[in-house]
Amino acid sequence: METSTKELTPEESFKIIQTMIDTARNKVAEDGFHLMLWGVLVILCCVANYFLIQVDAGNMAGIPWLLMPCIGVPAGILYEKSRSRQQQIKSHADLYVAHMWMAYLFSLVMMIVFCSYSQISPVPFILIITGMATFATGKILKFTPLLIGGIIFWLSALLCLKVVDEKQLLIQAVSTFFGYIIPGILLWRNYKAETNVQTA
Repeated sequence: METSTKELTPEESFKIIQTMIDTARNKVAEDGFHLMLWGVLVILCCVANYFLIQVDAGNMAGIPWLLMPCIGVPAGILYEKSRSRQQQIKSHADLYVAHMWMAYLFSLVMMIVFCSYSQISPVPFILIITGMATFATGKILKFTPLLIGGIIFWLSALLCLKVVDEKQLLIQAVSTFFGYIIPGILLWRNYKAETNVQTA
């Protein structure tokens, strides 16, 4: 029985190599650091904000949210600079996730401004769009814990309809733990496992 082999052109070889690289990179497109970083910051701000409301701190109650970017943004930038020196190749998954969360950030800021102007709690709306971004990231990365996290955020938004504004902060803290922290830890473990395999 004859077997025939087809010699690959340089272009076809390059495409195969690039596909293999992208596939490997898709497995570690997100290492969970940002989920854990912002998850911890959001939870701390929710708890601090709730406590300040309870002690009747007035306008001081919102200060934790103003301080959060001062910690999170520099920490995220420094981490990405360190990470970019180690990873030169960017896959489509990297770009999709990065662009989506950038759009999420702009939408979040605009929504908070509108809610503040209208004097309504932004928490349910934050949970809704956070659920959207988390769920979409889970689909892009094919990572079930993030899909579940997105659903938890959406259900938490509905739960906010049944409680007063300050209690919504506690709901946000709990949903952030399950929607950000837990998937972030699992992503970090997967990232480290994949990295060890690739460098072995």
